[in-house]
Amino acid sequence: MSFYEFRKRILQEKKKREKLDSKRPSPKRDEAYKPEVGRTKFSIALLGLERAGKTSLVKKLLKKDDIVVRPTYGVNIESYQYRDLNFTCFDLGGHQPFRLSLWKKFIERADGVMYLVDSADIARFQESKQTFWHYINFAKPSSPVLFLANKGDLPNSKDLSEINLEFELDKFLRNLRPFNVQKISALTGQGVYEAWDWMVNVLCGATQWKVNIGASVLSDIEGKIVSEAIFGNPNAQAVIANDYKKLKELTKLFAIEAKDSIQSVKLEGLYKKHVSHVKRGAYCLSVMIDPIDPVTRAQQIQIRILEFLSRNPLEVDQDLEKVFLSKFPLEVEGGYSS
Repeated sequence: MSFYEFRKRILQEKKKREKLDSKRPSPKRDEAYKPEVGRTKFSIALLGLERAGKTSLVKKLLKKDDIVVRPTYGVNIESYQYRDLNFTCFDLGGHQPFRLSLWKKFIERADGVMYLVDSADIARFQESKQTFWHYINFAKPSSPVLFLANKGDLPNSKDLSEINLEFELDKFLRNLRPFNVQKISALTGQGVYEAWDWMVNVLCGATQWKVNIGASVLSDIEGKIVSEAIFGNPNAQAVIANDYKKLKELTKLFAIEAKDSIQSVKLEGLYKKHVSHVKRGAYCLSVMIDPIDPVTRAQQIQIRILEFLSRNPLEVDQDLEKVFLSKFPLEVEGGYSS
């Protein structure tokens, strides 16, 4: 299909949509998004041009980093459990034929929309911009939209301010639907869970940001454990004893894997718990959390502690339990109110 034919097709679809919209009452500008309390199942449409990193993002969320990512031809439908909620992700192929044949019907039925752009592929910004503004009109009037600037780990990636200007995101009708823009790296995990938590919180109306940390391990970039801590009373510790052993093994593997990265994050599943890894500077800090806890909050705590250790290198050998109890006492199992 030539560009002329493609453009003609878009204009025809636009006229049809405008005709249908004229028969429907327009949404009120002061109408706020209202999450459905008690709902536990949601669907997300993941959009973007080919090679934007959509499938890599899904694999990062699903904790399947070992799977080789191949171009999506058509649609990949993945089920994903996060916190105590269930999500169906429509990973839509970004090639032009799939945009024309598939995108509209999946966008219309999705509860939320995530759009990825390759922030380092400047040559395709204009095409991506036209695609975004055309197809986002098919989303439900109240569906939250999350615009993700992927590949933020690359040196030639554009800043959010430049992408915002290039894609004219400021003109997005934010008062008609929840909207957010975030720079991420599906490869290193940077910003991924912060963005995902925003989407989850909007859909389910969550306001709880406290996490329950059961254990933590600090290692250097060679995988050598520097300090470790398991929280709670003996009964609580016994429940997570096996997961705690696995936590130390996973921390060593993550440290070696992320050795050459300036900053890297990862989420992994255990038998009863989840593990959030953060590598920053010369150390890696891993924490064990409940599956229903927001990963963003855990990562914020990990980054704060790693920053504290980088500023106070003599504190690295300090008991890790004391560090957590002094910095975030309410977040650890059996913690106290200071």
